[in-house]
Amino acid sequence: MSTPPRNCGKGAGSSSLALLVALLLVAGPATAQQQEKIKINITSDLLRGGTQGRPDRFSGNVYMTHDNMRMWCDSLLRHPGNIVEAFGNVRAIQNDSIHLDGDYIHYDGNTRFAQVRGNVTLKDPSMTLTTHFLDYDGIWEFGYYFNKGRLVDVKNTLDSQRGYYFTQTKIANFVDSVTVDSPEYMIFSDTLKYSTATNVVSIVGPTRIYGKGDENNTLYSEDGWYDTARGHAELYRNNLATHAAYTARADTMIMDSVLQQVTMLRHVIIHDTVNKVIVKGEYAMTDQLADFSYVTREALLILVGERDSLFQHGDTLFVHKDTLGNHVMSAHHHVRFFSRDLQGVCDSMVYLSSDSTVTLYNDPVAWASGNQLKGETVSFVLSDGQAKEFHLKNDATMISRREQTEMFDQITGRTLTGYFHDNEIYKIEADGNGETIYFVDDNGLYYGPHSASAPRIMIKIRDRQVTDITYYNSGDGAVTPLFMVQPSETRLKNFTWLEYLRPLDKNDIYTTRPSPTAAPLENTPPEETPLENIPPPVTDK
Repeated sequence: MSTPPRNCGKGAGSSSLALLVALLLVAGPATAQQQEKIKINITSDLLRGGTQGRPDRFSGNVYMTHDNMRMWCDSLLRHPGNIVEAFGNVRAIQNDSIHLDGDYIHYDGNTRFAQVRGNVTLKDPSMTLTTHFLDYDGIWEFGYYFNKGRLVDVKNTLDSQRGYYFTQTKIANFVDSVTVDSPEYMIFSDTLKYSTATNVVSIVGPTRIYGKGDENNTLYSEDGWYDTARGHAELYRNNLATHAAYTARADTMIMDSVLQQVTMLRHVIIHDTVNKVIVKGEYAMTDQLADFSYVTREALLILVGERDSLFQHGDTLFVHKDTLGNHVMSAHHHVRFFSRDLQGVCDSMVYLSSDSTVTLYNDPVAWASGNQLKGETVSFVLSDGQAKEFHLKNDATMISRREQTEMFDQITGRTLTGYFHDNEIYKIEADGNGETIYFVDDNGLYYGPHSASAPRIMIKIRDRQVTDITYYNSGDGAVTPLFMVQPSETRLKNFTWLEYLRPLDKNDIYTTRPSPTAAPLENTPPEETPLENIPPPVTDK
């Protein structure tokens, strides 16, 4: 086998091991023809023969051939042992496709190894490499620079302190302070691979990609590849993407800049720093053209507050923009949420970032300040993660239980509106067909339920105790002694106690509970579709 490449100049000794490893990875052993010593042929205008071991000197239109390599220069020294030194305007061509230029070349004809110095240019049909220090191995057909170099092709410009270029495979390895400049982005890395044949950048170390558009998009990854011709990237390790006020993390990111779509797999975390929203899941897709995103598989929405945060789970979470450009977040199927002071369940939920309103649909029920809230729709107005108002529409009811007894205070109406202070309800207004059942007590001594109805009712509460009830437009009512009351008289017609559905903590939002009277479910987990094969969901909006 030929002797290993020899470097001269800065960085030569420290890179010998890297050179040997690179050679072993990209090529096999030399052929018998490559090992055979082939004589160097030289012609020139003037020859001065060397004496007593001195080199022969050639000058004036020097032309040299050796196997598949041709070279021109101003002057040349031929040393014993098939070694030459070329000076001035040196040009070499190998295989009629590899062009190597420089001010000076030291060439060993036995190992076909060239050391090129000063204004070095290495060209092939797909790229141009420029540097001042280049070693080129004619057997393995690769060049190595070790004191800054630049590679330019039709798509990109790549700079680094050190690098390799393999002329057979068209693969370049860049090391130390790597920069890639293209019309759409800038890349900064310590280590990159690049194919001039396919325009694919391979990420093999900490790498940052900065978009040149107005969105200030950035990417960070430590493993993956980016097809610069197709605008397609796949990232596999420690991935972080930013877009305007958003950041996103995932184990795997698949990006298409032409379609403007991003798919994220496993441990997905999306953070909206403006609206203080965090979304998590195992599968996510974003379509920037349609301005639409969704997250599924263990999907979690966190509305971050200063004193408390609301955690919400649903089968699938969606994000899109309304006609005014405001973000709308929704959750569909098996929705459950929890905060310290507010909990709820429903089948669909919508959060409007423009007014911080959360609305529950399809059998919604919520709990606040120890009260169960139910209606055809249930809405909350939030501020910094705290509830400010609730609105119950159509068949609206609010129920609170007296300790662990079967006595329940109840209010119902066509609509119910409640107001919060420090996350505690202090006032309730019932509008339309208002009815109440309230258990009168005196320091824990219960007299019985007070039943009344009126078109409009207002209730004031302090420390979770009713302090005043006002019935508007001739409300009527009566107190029935506790020992005389019938069970049916203690319940409004739409009474339903659903405490068993209530999430107990932020981890309980992933648990779906059947009715206590329902038949037990078989404990057989459903088969899950692989993350990569999940189709886009269909919303019921």
